[in-house]
Amino acid sequence: MNLRYITCSDPREFNDIHDIVKLGQMSSRVEIAVQAHPSKMSPGMPRNEWFHDLLDYVMMDKYKIRLALHVNREWCDAICRTGQIPKELTEFFDLHRNGNIYNSVVKRWQLNIPAETVPYVNIPALSRFIDENPEKYFILQYNPRTEKVVNELYKSGARFSVLYDASGGRGISPDAWRAPVFPILSQGYSGGMSPENVSENLGKISNVVTDNRSVWIDAEGKLKVDDKFNIVRARQYIENAENWITQNNKQR
Repeated sequence: MNLRYITCSDPREFNDIHDIVKLGQMSSRVEIAVQAHPSKMSPGMPRNEWFHDLLDYVMMDKYKIRLALHVNREWCDAICRTGQIPKELTEFFDLHRNGNIYNSVVKRWQLNIPAETVPYVNIPALSRFIDENPEKYFILQYNPRTEKVVNELYKSGARFSVLYDASGGRGISPDAWRAPVFPILSQGYSGGMSPENVSENLGKISNVVTDNRSVWIDAEGKLKVDDKFNIVRARQYIENAENWITQNNKQR
């Protein structure tokens, strides 16, 4: 099993930009995922300004960190219904280094489909949107609520990835993880990942994933202290995941 990304989700505007940049530089696998929805990230709001400051660092060639946007609520609804990026997100979507679209600054976009949007997802439009942006990587959550939509999108031939949340948002790790749902799509795993259990969970995931397959892990709730993203816990989570990779490679 190849662990491609160690995703740290939901740093916010109260986190120091320099701390986030240092976190992202801990490993080439680290991905910083920012939650984007209009109630917090519309133009002029603190998170929008904070994210622009973070992008300023990332645009400098010496700061090589991975960024992702997890799109929620009305913005995700608009993408799923129309197959178009909301105008408020256009600048982030079109941001490239050196004018090369395949060198996108924000490369991975996770669409967290709201429950009320599920019946209205426009599969042809969403599939076309994905196909028209081959330089981006789109992620859809795979859970009982979205399973039907994701299966339909898969049948359309669209290229995307799935994030399997075993706990359904409850932050609980399972006794055993599910093998990849689709044979040709990348899959990530989330659900109760923490600094304390990430090594154990990686071992369990490796039991259901073949050696030549790439996956990723995503932690959010268990990286927080008093409901705020905590740099110390995020660093421990990354270090323990990297240590598991090192030990696992030695045993091969």
